[in-house]
Amino acid sequence: MMKYIILGIILNTALIISIFTSQDVSLQIKAPSATDAGSTVNVEIELHKASITGFARFQQELPYGVTASPVYPANMDFSFEDNTVKMIWLDLPGEELITIHYQIHIHERLKGNINLDGTFSYIENNQRKSAEASGVMLAVNPSPGMDERLIVDVSESGRSLLYPESPIDNTGNVIAIRQEPVPDDDLGFIINTLINKGDKNHFAKIEDRIPEGFMAIEMESQDGIFTFSDQKARIIWNNLPLESSFIVSYRLIPEKYTDAIPQLDGEFSFIHNNITTTREIVQKSVDIKSLTENEKELLIASVTSQTAGPLTVESPTLPSPAGERRPPVRPGLEISHPLEAESGVYYRVQLAAGHRPVDIENYFKRLNITADVRTEIHEGWIKYSTGSFYDYKTARDNRVNIWNTTPIDDAFVSAYNDGLRITVQEALVIANHQWYR
Repeated sequence: MMKYIILGIILNTALIISIFTSQDVSLQIKAPSATDAGSTVNVEIELHKASITGFARFQQELPYGVTASPVYPANMDFSFEDNTVKMIWLDLPGEELITIHYQIHIHERLKGNINLDGTFSYIENNQRKSAEASGVMLAVNPSPGMDERLIVDVSESGRSLLYPESPIDNTGNVIAIRQEPVPDDDLGFIINTLINKGDKNHFAKIEDRIPEGFMAIEMESQDGIFTFSDQKARIIWNNLPLESSFIVSYRLIPEKYTDAIPQLDGEFSFIHNNITTTREIVQKSVDIKSLTENEKELLIASVTSQTAGPLTVESPTLPSPAGERRPPVRPGLEISHPLEAESGVYYRVQLAAGHRPVDIENYFKRLNITADVRTEIHEGWIKYSTGSFYDYKTARDNRVNIWNTTPIDDAFVSAYNDGLRITVQEALVIANHQWYR
């Protein structure tokens, strides 16, 4: 009898041990059921990890044209490369429930359904195991105002479709016409510029280079953000005015009186087919504000008929850091690892700039840079940057980490809006982000 009692105790003890040592690992993905193309979507993962500890990884595949960035990558290494989200823990936190937040950014030309699923892999008893997340379907509605000929289904998205070699060009009538500076008694000069935006409705920027000895003050920016710094007057629109054409104005005030007409030059930049397109501002001796609507149309038609197609940004000769003047990057130069435009305001960390291409993988590997490095031609320089951050603080932290872990001690944060490079100050204003030292 005693033998059976002892056997029963052993079996019950084994059952209890089995119950308490079994692992029930599961994860659930939460996201909105629908959104518009060109938007940013918050995604949440609830990870029930039981008592699992040590190394683990979550992996998620995204279609081309959808990118991801961390919101707060605490206790993990977050990366997005080759359309794959990876979250890696060298040592999982002790909590049984871990909540993870990140964002996905959807190309403005996409439509269709995105299946947000993923796999959580971990080690248990020296064996690799995994738990699958049931997919959440996110319906992407076409971006309002997008040309139907440019819309691509998620299931068919790819670089050749999202960035066609011969995009439809409907920018012929997009132009900015500056009136010759108008003397304003003793207050300096008034600068009036007529902008015809065509079918463009989203982000755009006008930038004038101002001669030394003058400062610029806002008069009428048509709901744009006016800034003056580094002898440049800028007006930035996150969304252009509804009117097909409109006039902006600012005042130039000299440090000391002069009746000499200041010489300006500048560009009007906008986004076309996800590519930054820039047109030189044309100056005319015409009273823009006195024109009737019919006269404006005639002026715009006459200027656009004489103006070449879209211009990519090509800057004049720039001084090198040592003060030596060098020629800008030659037009048509092909660069490796080109930087692709993303939607909305985002930040990157610029690592270096030069006039000759470098072997990116070897060059930055020697500098202990393991993150993906991309190139762009901007203001006559080939510029190299890394990361894609949708809040300034994360970009700042990444910059500090580069300062502390690599020989690059002059890296800095750069800002973009829909692929167009802007100042960090402008980005902070547009996105209502907080600045950190």
